[in-house]
Amino acid sequence: MSERLRETARRLAAGCLGLLLLAAAGPATAFNLPPVWRWSNPQPNGADIYALLSSRGTYIETGECGQIFESSDGLTWNPATTGTTNDLCAAGYLGGRLVVTGANGKILISDDLATFYDSSQATTDWLVGLAANSNLVVAVGDNAAIYTSTNAVNWTRQSVGFNNWLSSVAYGTNTFVTVGASGFIATSANGTTWTTRSSGTTAYFNCVAWLGDRFLAVAGGGVAVSSPNGTSWTTVSTGVTNDLYVVAGTNSSRLLAGDSALLLQGAGSYANQLATSLAAPAPAWPYYAATWNGSNYLVAGLTGLLAVSATSNNITSWTTSTNSYRSWLWQVAHLQNATQTNYLAVGNYGTILSSANGINWEVELPPTNAVTATTNAVLLGVGGSTNLFLIAGSRGTVWWATNAYLWKAVTPAPTTNDLSGVWYDGTRYLLSGGNGTILASANGTNWVARTTPATGFLTSFAQTTNGVVVVGQSGTILTSPNSTNWTRQTSGTTNWLSQVAYVNNKLIAVGQNGTILTSANGTAWTTVASGTTNWLNSVAAISGALFIAGNQGTLLISTNGINWINSGTITKQSLYGLAVNGGQLVAVGVNGIILRSQVIPATTPVAITGYSLKSGQSVFLFTGQPDQRFYLQSTNNLAGLKGNAAWPQGTLLELFDSYGTLLYLDSGSTNLSPSRFYRTVTAN
Repeated sequence: MSERLRETARRLAAGCLGLLLLAAAGPATAFNLPPVWRWSNPQPNGADIYALLSSRGTYIETGECGQIFESSDGLTWNPATTGTTNDLCAAGYLGGRLVVTGANGKILISDDLATFYDSSQATTDWLVGLAANSNLVVAVGDNAAIYTSTNAVNWTRQSVGFNNWLSSVAYGTNTFVTVGASGFIATSANGTTWTTRSSGTTAYFNCVAWLGDRFLAVAGGGVAVSSPNGTSWTTVSTGVTNDLYVVAGTNSSRLLAGDSALLLQGAGSYANQLATSLAAPAPAWPYYAATWNGSNYLVAGLTGLLAVSATSNNITSWTTSTNSYRSWLWQVAHLQNATQTNYLAVGNYGTILSSANGINWEVELPPTNAVTATTNAVLLGVGGSTNLFLIAGSRGTVWWATNAYLWKAVTPAPTTNDLSGVWYDGTRYLLSGGNGTILASANGTNWVARTTPATGFLTSFAQTTNGVVVVGQSGTILTSPNSTNWTRQTSGTTNWLSQVAYVNNKLIAVGQNGTILTSANGTAWTTVASGTTNWLNSVAAISGALFIAGNQGTLLISTNGINWINSGTITKQSLYGLAVNGGQLVAVGVNGIILRSQVIPATTPVAITGYSLKSGQSVFLFTGQPDQRFYLQSTNNLAGLKGNAAWPQGTLLELFDSYGTLLYLDSGSTNLSPSRFYRTVTAN
């Protein structure tokens, strides 16, 4: 992991935290707390990927917040259960054993890619580089940390005569080579005794790899050096000044990737794979990991973007595995009318995404009836009623629709101020925005400005039995009993308030510097400790559980609105919007991130709709609700069973696809007894 990536990860480390235990207040409701998060967008996942392997017909990705994904074809990726939220920065094989290292000395091992065991070291040093030969694995990282092991279970920290931070290690020609800060390079034949070498540069090396005939190391500023043996190093011309993070390839083909950089070299110089002159260039993107599978390159990076190469007649083309949308999303709402129920997420470049289930998302076309209704609009707010949906955004953009698919623009725009707050008070529609703007309309098309005692940006509305509340810049809080006459209230803060919501019979306003304010009536406000200084952006509630999303992957949870715990999510990217449908929670944010969690698990039993026995192994077809988690339990003898206690817990499974189906091969079901009984039990 590069210096830049490592420091970014450290700053954002609060975004993915550990175990959360909460007792739900109010009626007895089964919660999945902390929420079990799944990726809806981007696909196949939106995690930052730091390591990418191709071996034995299997692909492995490792990345932020303890995420590991496995694939047999590089197209369909399945998440693994790792038991950690530490960033996983490096991966490799010691024989047939997968070894993964990461933040704060984290080491995971697996022999079957299904079960991961913790072999972590008692250190806060990040282990960000990994390499192995046939009988030794070496992990390197912060503060000249070098750990070695012959089995990846028992590790020894080596004493070395230097203190440089190390970022990568490679093995080739009977030599380990490690690189790091200030142009540092050292070599070792046994992983124990290390000799420093001259690189000829002071650039921060991010990666070194053995390419079959040479070591190649890359650094910031487009710097690269190569060596046939690790001892003497020669500068390589890359033709770019971008930071380079990763090397992959063979003795006949070499790939360098980095920050909006992707270079491929065959017999000649490095060719820019992002060049628009190419018939099918790769996307310009930050790439952190790459692998060569013998036929193709795969490169991955920020928010899981994966590009794959194909070469024909000496011409290389690039494709991405999915056409996911990566525009920043600023808000999401769940809206319904007589004919449809949809999530709507809005963001940069006039982006509108809709989903009926929170899993599958489709892009909707912007209006065509106005020049301003183009992809230049930044859409900041979404809401409405059962009769009319509204979107508001930059430069007074107002779009309306009676369904999720056909949008029209209000022309001319009712204001030149940016708009973000969208509300329906039961009688009229309200919009709020810059310079203290509040607009009202009975039909969503004809708008009248209201006089307000505010001059700053007003971001969000909420409604109580006493009237409507709007919050905004510099701690501004305004209230109105009729949505017409507005009165300023004392908030007790000058922090910007991003959103206000009326949940669980109280108002909650959140914002800058981790601000949380609560009120029973909109007039008297109380400050509540949030435990974070990250900007808080959105509030939602499911039954007795309250959720607040914020920057750097922050997700606060409370059952009483007073005591909050930061559970984090599966990303450290900022989250700007939350929406709820039944027991499902959806979060949206930067780079098109959409996360979902079934906070209240489905209780309908998962059905075993198909079964066969092939080669002594059981093949099951399960059907149920999408994202439903359940145990497959079995016994050889039903006689004498007493309730649930007699059944073993079984294997935890999940219905990942949007159809609620799962085809499962029970590889542990060989040597079956003459009779065997199965059942499914919903996991709460």
